[in-house]
Amino acid sequence: MVDVSFPVSATAKACALGEKCLKPVLQALLLADHVYQDAGSGKRIVAGIFSRLLIKAKLPTAEIEHGGQKKQIAFGGLHAGSPYAYISLTDVFGSVPLSLRYVDLYDNTVLLQCDVTVECQDRLATVELTLPMPPLPTPHTGVYALELVCKDEPIGALRVVVDEMTIPEQPTDG
Repeated sequence: MVDVSFPVSATAKACALGEKCLKPVLQALLLADHVYQDAGSGKRIVAGIFSRLLIKAKLPTAEIEHGGQKKQIAFGGLHAGSPYAYISLTDVFGSVPLSLRYVDLYDNTVLLQCDVTVECQDRLATVELTLPMPPLPTPHTGVYALELVCKDEPIGALRVVVDEMTIPEQPTDG
């Protein structure tokens, strides 16, 4: 007889021990500039959905002459604010711990993590979360992931591509 063992996930172990083994089903995972909630209907309004960030290592400057003096002008407004994560789940039953992680896929480093517990007694209901996030770290260009994890198992992810911003040269008077 051959004994073959496979790595077993935390959820599979819980199911084998007779514990609740439902894992939530991710219906939506979005990054957005803002998420509003309509007071009358309760509907969520997700504004400015994105999956790409632009960074510039060094902000450009321009030199101008004003009143016989040379001055440097730095261009601003190039840093994004704090985004929101919008999450929609179903098959949530009881109290379910979740982790939202922002991961650098170059070396799988977790750059941000937010732990939250959701509760629902109707597994057919939709559970919506709006999580305010700090500005997303972008140590370099590349691909990152916003991952939703339940009991050490990923249930979904959103890829975030970080590219270098190109800023057109400013025309000079002359």
